[in-house]
Amino acid sequence: MTKLQLTKSRTNKKAKRLAGGLALTLAMTAVLSACSGSNEGGSKATGGASASAGGTEGPITISMMYDDNPSYPFNTSWPVLEQFQKLANVKLDIQPTPDADYQNKLKIVLSSGSAPDLVSYVEHPVYMEFAQTGVFLPISDYLDKLPNLKKRLDQYGIAEELDNWTLKDGKLYGLPFMFESAMYNTAPVIRVDLLKKHNLKTPTTMDELYETLKKLKEADPKGYPMANLNGALGLINLSGAAWGIGPAYNGFIFNPDAGKFEYAYTSDNYKQFVTFLSRLMKEGLADPEIFTSSTDQWKQKMATGQSVFTYTWISELGQINADGKKNVDPDFELAPLPPIAGPGGVKGPSAQRINFAYVIPASAANKPNFDKLLEYVNWLYSDEAVNLGTWGIQDQTFVEKDGSRDFTDAVKNSGSIQKSLWDIGASNNNFTTVFTYDWFSKVLNNPLVDTLTAEANEKGWFPSVAKVPKLTSADKEEETMRSTTVHDFFLRGLEQFVYGKLSPETDWDGYVKEINDFDKLLEIYNGTLQP
Repeated sequence: MTKLQLTKSRTNKKAKRLAGGLALTLAMTAVLSACSGSNEGGSKATGGASASAGGTEGPITISMMYDDNPSYPFNTSWPVLEQFQKLANVKLDIQPTPDADYQNKLKIVLSSGSAPDLVSYVEHPVYMEFAQTGVFLPISDYLDKLPNLKKRLDQYGIAEELDNWTLKDGKLYGLPFMFESAMYNTAPVIRVDLLKKHNLKTPTTMDELYETLKKLKEADPKGYPMANLNGALGLINLSGAAWGIGPAYNGFIFNPDAGKFEYAYTSDNYKQFVTFLSRLMKEGLADPEIFTSSTDQWKQKMATGQSVFTYTWISELGQINADGKKNVDPDFELAPLPPIAGPGGVKGPSAQRINFAYVIPASAANKPNFDKLLEYVNWLYSDEAVNLGTWGIQDQTFVEKDGSRDFTDAVKNSGSIQKSLWDIGASNNNFTTVFTYDWFSKVLNNPLVDTLTAEANEKGWFPSVAKVPKLTSADKEEETMRSTTVHDFFLRGLEQFVYGKLSPETDWDGYVKEINDFDKLLEIYNGTLQP
């Protein structure tokens, strides 16, 4: 079988300046400005190109399973949806499915043998489960008919991420939803006004962070300096690379020097991580609800000054700072920091640039409109489609001057750029295949993100993405049977270490000995590395 070949060359000069590795979620990860085969200039209705897919023939009907997100409930009258169909010369027969149960419903539809022509928002676990069953069209067999997609894959230098979506047969079975480039939009953040007030230096290492939190606790004995959002796994996802325990797949990290997977949560680095958190908790330097705070609780703790350090999305800081200035101190300022160095070095979160995929059922190849379906898919990766799907409607949501785009004043002053786009059907994960860096930067509207991203790329803050083992169906069944036990034991052990029920000094060896089944998983994962 032939491996999917992708150019390893990096993107254009702008990408070389700003790209690197990272996201979201809706949350979001990264991107830069891209080029496809379409021409620049043109239609006001779109982002500026005119490379429509359908020619002069009548529109074909394409059925589509659609992830209906409550943040932007499906609306047949969205201007962007109308333009998508007009420019691509298609009629989309959209089948909205509630987001809350979308992945489970997706499994039922894929198992039924009657999937629609195009299925959006397929997350990696479902993709890997069904890709090897023959249900999906092997996209890599049709790249000659998808030049826009191939060009973006080549330009973005995204081979590392794409490998996690490529099966052991060397084929790609999905259409990737991509961020063009890494973006440093999650970070450790701290009250810099308090650092200045108490003449404290900005912490750059975990040891310095401990000393800083200790001083801040002395200044406010009633507070708990460190808070956390999104539980134990959220904290590991954002700080794990610095501790040398991430990015991980099911707790397993790939060691490129040894050429094999290793289990992170029995390593010496992980022992240092739990020892650090245990110390913070014992000394009152960490919020007792560090693993359980809801989003609203976390925001309240940060905005009232009860806590002064956390890891979070930089986009969250605007409102928290506004509330803090109003209710706590006019000088209140939470600001993002470079990664705080640990045993793993100066590393931020992983630069994951493919979060999910669109898929086409293999049965579509036997339908009379198959070539037209591929034309539409190819168009989705054109400048015309990407600009329309992200920026929206020219002069309504964005303006263009001297080749540069920006959102209209009405959008920028709306209170939420994202909601303004959702209201017309833009920034919709079902229609948009690429989020470009320039667009994402303008949505975040925070120059500091651009500055930190440039520094992150220059200094190598972005770690490699977590390597995903290429499991067979039998491997997947074995993994499913064993991974829950290992995962639950790891989480239970983490809580017991952090809250003092177990001691990293005296109980560590017992923890390592008792954690069950990880040896078998390690054998499975390393077995996938064999030719």
